Parts: sequence; C-alpha cells; structure tokens
Amino acid sequence: MPIKDFQFMESPTAADFNRYFMQQIFIRKTADESVTNSNVIQDDNHLFTDVVANTDYWVTSFIIYEGAANTDPNGGGELWMSWQAPSGSTFDWVSDSFGTNAASAVEIVSRTHQQLASTPAAGTVGLGTNLTAMCKGVLSVGPNPGVFRFRWAQFTPNASVSTRVKANSCLILRRLTT
Repeated sequence: MPIKDFQFMESPTAADFNRYFMQQIFIRKTADESVTNSNVIQDDNHLFTDVVANTDYWVTSFIIYEGAANTDPNGGGELWMSWQAPSGSTFDWVSDSFGTNAASAVEIVSRTHQQLASTPAAGTVGLGTNLTAMCKGVLSVGPNPGVFRFRWAQFTPNASVSTRVKANSCLILRRLTT
C-alpha cells in the first residue's frame, strides 16, 4: 500500500506511522566529490541504495553542485547526470536544473522528460556558486533486485576547474507498491 502525505493537524495511525518509515529511504551525501577533466560518467560515492524487484518508487533527488563558468576558456565543466538501475527497470524522470547556457544562477532552466538511459547536462556558473538539480520521477524496478544509483561527470572536460557534487545532496525513495 502506498504511503500518503498527511494533512495539517491530522493524526496518523500507528500503521500509517510504521508504513511511512518502513517505505521511505533517505540517503545524504556526506562529503564533496570532484571530477576534473573527464566526461566519463562515474558512480557517485554516496547517492545509491538497494531496490526491491517488482516494486515502484517515487524518487526525489536534491543535487547540490558547482563548476566552471560556461565562459571559462577551458570549457564550462557542467554536470552530466545519469541514473543506473537493475536490468529490466524503467525510470521516467524530469531533470529540473539550470541549462548549459546559464550565465548566472537565475537563468535558463531545463525541465525535460528523461528516461533511465538519458544523460542530460546541467549548467554551471563558476566555483563558489552552488546550484541545484531537482531530479524526480517514478522508478519501476523489473524482475531483478539491485542497486539504484546517481552517476555523473563533467559534460565538457575542464583540466583546470573541477565539477563538484556537494555534501548534503540527497536521494529519497518512497515505495509506492508493496
């Protein structure tokens, strides 16, 4: 049974309370991670979890990142995002982030439908300016259990400025089916 969102002043039952905590997974990134001069997608060191076969999850992620400005002569760096799930799984999600042509933290937002194999890029505007990507969607795990993970790299390799996924980024999965 899916869990519900509780209304203001609503008292959850003991069963609701147990279901809420038993069907939610929260992973927080505990340290910054850097990639320099590489557009080879790699596994994030923290943002991953085991998922159950034949189960649907509502996935929300809050990715805090920074990198070179898109005007950097060595390339913008950017954040190239991807997800990996067990064989037979699907993931329909939206990449809600700054576009690769953003010149400041308030310009050009990319909100496009993605699938498990998609690899959209999120723009960066310079070191010291944290940006966020709010990826969210429905993960349907097929017949194989396994690991669901965030993967990333620089979209444009930059040898002098790292792209960083920052501590306190998080991944939340809410189980929709039992």
